[in-house]
Amino acid sequence: MTLVVRRAAAEEIFPLRHAVLRPGRPVSYSVYSEDEGAVHVGAWDDDMLVGCATVFPQAWPGSDQAPAEPHAWRLRGMAVDPSQQGTGVGRLVLAQGVVAARDGGAPLLWANARTSALGFYERMGWRVVGDEFIASDSNLPHKPMLIAISPG
Repeated sequence: MTLVVRRAAAEEIFPLRHAVLRPGRPVSYSVYSEDEGAVHVGAWDDDMLVGCATVFPQAWPGSDQAPAEPHAWRLRGMAVDPSQQGTGVGRLVLAQGVVAARDGGAPLLWANARTSALGFYERMGWRVVGDEFIASDSNLPHKPMLIAISPG
């Protein structure tokens, strides 16, 4: 595998984001209102997109376990092709998303993570900061998570 991880255009990552995160739903479910001003990261194995993530400035609203942070960034649309899960692709994509948020001045990055992916995020240093809920766009259980980002 010759993996290239780089910033991407939103249009480049839509197909994988939709296939992995919103299969069987309209493509519109995979388009976020924040996409235009966001940083998108993609991982390519030769010319095949195998991983993606999107990060953008969005305040962390706070919870009982973590105070609000108006300068936070948010992670959305983290997806790895099922054939590549467990190979390190997600780790590399997520690391580049953290770098983009840090470069944007974020003191923390947060996400509503699928409960099925909590172990991945926890291995990457993230922590759960709230109760499980069912996401309206996927009907799957999620938990809010975040990671503190030290300045570069």
